[in-house]
Amino acid sequence: MMKHGVLLILVVMVVSCATPSYMHLYESPKSLDFTTGKWLVTNVETQLPLMYKEGLTRDLLKELKKMGGDSIYFLNDISLKYLSHDKLTFELSLEVMETLKKTTDYKYVVTATARKVRNEVSDLIYPGGPLSYQKSESEVCIAVYDVSLGARIYFQRIIASVTLDAGDEQVVFARSAGTLLYNAMKKGLKDIKKNSRKVKKERGGKWWY
Repeated sequence: MMKHGVLLILVVMVVSCATPSYMHLYESPKSLDFTTGKWLVTNVETQLPLMYKEGLTRDLLKELKKMGGDSIYFLNDISLKYLSHDKLTFELSLEVMETLKKTTDYKYVVTATARKVRNEVSDLIYPGGPLSYQKSESEVCIAVYDVSLGARIYFQRIIASVTLDAGDEQVVFARSAGTLLYNAMKKGLKDIKKNSRKVKKERGGKWWY
């Protein structure tokens, strides 16, 4: 047991951490009101493999349901008579919003995008010699459209990055661009939760406003 403790201390001594940084950029007010209207959440739009699209969409939907309760609906779970699902892209057109307004009772639409900007760092690095400068950077954008207004009312861009400086020879805990994507989505949703009015849940599973 003593040997294991000593080994752990030695490992900690030779391992360093590259701390990620997060930048939130807004093109709208920060607050949303989840206590009004029906919200339609679309799939995260990305050119990355399906696992990222599904994972990020799952995280987005899960956290929004915590904030909006039964007023939150997922695009894949509904049918739209006058629109195909692929028309609900990150940048909603006026025509799509007008069709939603006339043929559905959804008040808001939530869209999101995700991309890797730079991917040079893995989650754990075992350098054989001094490291060169490396950087990973990912970006997530979350938008909300008011269907009745035919306009985007919320936009948040989250940029997550981590860098390694040249010359470091230690084992490094860092973040790959893939990991940063999930972290950026988490940070963005946390910011929405902090600034917005949410539906609260009573004991017994009922939602109230």
